[in-house]
Amino acid sequence: MALQEFVSRVRDTFPRLVFAKAEFNDYGEDNVVLVLDREWIVRAPRTPEYLWRFAAELALLEALRPVSPVAVPSYEFVAPDRGMGAYRMIAGTELTPPVFALLEPQAQRSALIALGHFLSVLHGLPEETIRQPDGLIQRRWSGEQYAARYRGMRRPKIARVTPQAMLQRFDAFHAALETEEASVSRLVHDDLTEDHILVRVDGALGGIIDFSDAAIGDPAADFAWFWRLGEANLDLALAHYRWADPGLKTRSQWNYARFLINQIAYGDKAKWNLSPDRALVELDGHLKQLGF
Repeated sequence: MALQEFVSRVRDTFPRLVFAKAEFNDYGEDNVVLVLDREWIVRAPRTPEYLWRFAAELALLEALRPVSPVAVPSYEFVAPDRGMGAYRMIAGTELTPPVFALLEPQAQRSALIALGHFLSVLHGLPEETIRQPDGLIQRRWSGEQYAARYRGMRRPKIARVTPQAMLQRFDAFHAALETEEASVSRLVHDDLTEDHILVRVDGALGGIIDFSDAAIGDPAADFAWFWRLGEANLDLALAHYRWADPGLKTRSQWNYARFLINQIAYGDKAKWNLSPDRALVELDGHLKQLGF
């Protein structure tokens, strides 16, 4: 969708939403995003599938907002067909590892505790919260599905830049992932990474955004990113999480390793500007801990 086309659609749909400047954010795969006057975020699903998911996301936010200890988007404008919505920007900077490292120790601790409390609330919501208008409740992919995508789509790209010995470890990892047994399922964010966690200038946690991938699945998925902050910080967040089970931490590491392997396939489009070389170095330690 071209910028001018999107702007015209916003003005026609939300005549009371007054703005002067619009910036196009075309990074995401699920939604087209417009930033208005650095004050409003407008999101519109890219596909019919995500039109249904956007409706479920709106319902989730309505249920989550009153009970969340952390700010989440509040859509003040929603199109009649629920094909677009606008909310006021939540103040904050993405909680990247460098930003986290610059926080005072107490602010780091407070942010991690707040994230543990937030995930306790989110994961406690009933699955009906995200039932779509078509009746579907989204489920996270199984290990078998992730392994199939690795072999069918990602492995050929990964093989071009990965030493053979490491590639064999990736293959063994996915062979084991394919046979994983279903664990406890909860309502998860399923894309909880630094670009969706905002921290304010005073170090307090500002908010959590982008719930378009919310699904029912293993709560360990929402703790995978915490490994980027170090194991001790992951442990602190888990210590303030209500639904922890004995295997959750290990499963979060499996999710993180899978995510790092995927980044190699993305090349220069990888998150966090993670080059294949850097990903391979980090993966070596995680795979060893997991037995590969």
